[in-house]
Amino acid sequence: MKLDYGQLLRRAWDIIWAHKFLILLGVLVALTNGGNASGTGYRFNGRDFDFDQTMPREFEGIPEMPDLQGIPRDWGIPIAVGGALLVVIIVLAILLGLVLWVVATLARGGLISGVDTIAAGGSSSFSQAFSAGLQKGWRLLGIGILPGIPGLIILLAGLGVVGFSLGLTQFLDVGWRSLGTGALVLIGGLVCIVAPIALLLGLLRTFAERACMLEDLGVFASYKRGWQVLSSNIGPVVILFLIQIGITIALGLLGALPGVLMALCCILWPVLLVIQGAISAYFSTLWTLAWSEWTTPAEGTA
Repeated sequence: MKLDYGQLLRRAWDIIWAHKFLILLGVLVALTNGGNASGTGYRFNGRDFDFDQTMPREFEGIPEMPDLQGIPRDWGIPIAVGGALLVVIIVLAILLGLVLWVVATLARGGLISGVDTIAAGGSSSFSQAFSAGLQKGWRLLGIGILPGIPGLIILLAGLGVVGFSLGLTQFLDVGWRSLGTGALVLIGGLVCIVAPIALLLGLLRTFAERACMLEDLGVFASYKRGWQVLSSNIGPVVILFLIQIGITIALGLLGALPGVLMALCCILWPVLLVIQGAISAYFSTLWTLAWSEWTTPAEGTA
């Protein structure tokens, strides 16, 4: 089906501008949209794991590690307390991340419901939209979990392969270098197999959430319905996806310097979060309107 993309973009903006509670829902969605982790930049050399070689000259003058038995006993309690606090902080961080993910998932459903109600000529509010997402909360959480399963498989398999390889080095007369190469090959092959599945499930999540909220379907039925809509409108979906990428790049270029200044100034963090929420709400509205066009062609504006 051919879409009037200009009209679709304008209508999405008009809805967001006239119903600003959608931006608040977008803020809740944006709480879990970040998470880019930066590495330490340290690189390991293969010689670091070759214990058969003598110590390099540059490390000959480094003193040996102190004997842990020489640590005063009075330090035992502070070390134990510090370790316990670290564990508590990690657990609290995990729980906080889980709570934010649940709230963001419910807000995504609320955005879909609110926009659909408004587009159909009805009225909605923050509480009504969020309640609609809450009513289908378990199904939305199930839809959100599925795209993360391939990544979890890769993580667990990678840890298993590394642990198994380290175990073999203790029983076999084989260096870590050869086993490590084999482990990397296995992990790389697994990533090549699982990554496309994760990418497809992540794309289908956008459609499955709308099938769940607007057609009252279960988790797997929503993915099945989402695949039907995606496959039957693959051309417009690709174009709309490219338009979203273009808008994102343009906003990134225009807001690069202001965004850096806001990120450096903690007082402006709420403003930055509101901007991210508005962008999230806009894109969600765009896809909800497109879903309506694709699923009701007789009443659409083809």
